[in-house]
This record gives sequence, C-alpha cells and structure tokens, in this order.
Amino acid sequence: MSEKKRANALLQECYNEYRIKLFNYCLSRLDGSREAADDCVQETFIVFYNKLLDGEQFENPRAFLYRTADNFVKRQKQKAASELRHQVPLESAADIGICDEEYCERLDQIDYSECANILINLLTDEEKNIYNLRYSQKVSVEEISERLGISRPAASMRLMRLRNKIKDMVYSFDIEKKGG
Repeated sequence: MSEKKRANALLQECYNEYRIKLFNYCLSRLDGSREAADDCVQETFIVFYNKLLDGEQFENPRAFLYRTADNFVKRQKQKAASELRHQVPLESAADIGICDEEYCERLDQIDYSECANILINLLTDEEKNIYNLRYSQKVSVEEISERLGISRPAASMRLMRLRNKIKDMVYSFDIEKKGG
C-alpha cells in the first residue's frame, strides 16, 4: 500500500472513530462555542493528516489527536482572552477618544445583516454554495463532502479557508463606504 493510501485510510478510520468525541471534548473546554470547537477539530485532523503524509507512524493516534486538539483549544482560549482584553465597550469608545461620538452613533445604526450580504456576494459561487450549506442549511461536514464529491478532509479544508477568507474580508470591510 502506498504511503498516501495508508495515510488516507488511517485518517478516515481515525476521523470516523474520534471526530465526534474530539468535538465534544473541545466543545466542553471552549464553553459551548460550537464554531471554535469545530475549528479545533478540523485543525487537529489537518495536522494529523500532514504528519501521516510525512510518513510519521503513530503508536497511539488517539493520544496524538487529543493532545493536538488540546493545544488548539488552548490557542483558542488565548486568542479569545486577548481579543476580550482589547475590546472597548461602544458606549466608552467616544469617551476615551477611540472614535468620535458621531462615528460611534453610526456604528449603532449599521445594518449588519446588509453588511454580511455584501460580503457574501463577494464570494465565488463555490464559496457561496459551501457557506450556504454549512451556515444557512446547517449541513454537516460529512454531507457537504458527499454533495461536493470530495473527501471529508478536503471539505474541512475548504470550510477553514472560507472562514479565514471571510474573517479577512470582515477585518478589511469599510463601514464608511458599505454600512449604515
């Protein structure tokens, strides 16, 4: 059996056996944040698959998966804590000079669903389809992979790339031009 076939077979076996268990583990450690837990599980399996492709042998894949997932959970918690420390309540933003009062009032009046629609319309047709399946229709990663005719890891990778693209778009979104 070729190295890639062995890697794919072991990945599929471990994915089937541990995905839900890892998700529940991450979910419990991340205070019920389903998206963050899903991200951690996807990242865990991507690391696992890359190591398998590099020829790494695992005596205990379960231990590796949980240890890796735990590291991603810790990173998620650190990221959330860091973001929380840097947030300023909107009502205080004008007082401390982060933005002027008029700008803060505009932030309150923005139709965020309209902004989301603008961002979604900037996606490719394939990305819109994946977005719609996962976030509007709440379709599982397994079903997305079946509908698209791709492997589960490939579907997970596309979802991760889509989330990253949307995050980048959100951070660069100009509310002055698009919102309110």
